[in-house]
Amino acid sequence: MPVDPNLLAGYLLACVVLVLTPGPDMAFVLGQTLSGAARRGWAATCGILTGAAVHILAAAAGVAALAAAHPGLFTALRITGAAYLLWLGFHAIRAALRGEGGLGDGGAPSVSLGAAYRQGFLTNLLNPKVGLFFLAFVPVFVDPSRSPAWVQMLILGPLLPLMSIPFFAVLIAGAGRIAQRLRASSAGRWLDGAAGTLFLGLGVRLLAGAPR
Repeated sequence: MPVDPNLLAGYLLACVVLVLTPGPDMAFVLGQTLSGAARRGWAATCGILTGAAVHILAAAAGVAALAAAHPGLFTALRITGAAYLLWLGFHAIRAALRGEGGLGDGGAPSVSLGAAYRQGFLTNLLNPKVGLFFLAFVPVFVDPSRSPAWVQMLILGPLLPLMSIPFFAVLIAGAGRIAQRLRASSAGRWLDGAAGTLFLGLGVRLLAGAPR
């Protein structure tokens, strides 16, 4: 077996804890679901999972180590990711105040599912802490005597995003029902405001360098 069974058990337990811990990905999917129903939430989830896959490959190839070794690059990535989230937040809040339904209106998303996917992908990809997580956390459970480290990284890395899918399913299902009911009332426009507030909070959190 290329991975130590005992280390694998410890890693899976840690993944469960991490999946259940609120973070930017969870808040982003929640915001997308509230603003554009379950389909938007799933599109954002697929984008996040794709971003995580890129981070895993980068960590296995050692690219993430380059970012960790150059604080200037790390800072640039963090600022870029934060700016993108802030832009999404301001756009959503402006649409809510104007009653435009910028993130979603009348129960139908005004932004395509492809756009939601790209937003989720960029939100995850532009968060350097995700790459550093795979670089610093996953290797703790790697046993070099078993198999090459990059092989074990490619085995262990995907387990965390895969384990998050059932949790996202429950989150999206619950938020989707709430969103559908509110969309039928005059409170629907405030869903965009709530989503925008979430995005602004994530942007500020990332800009301040808070832990993921």
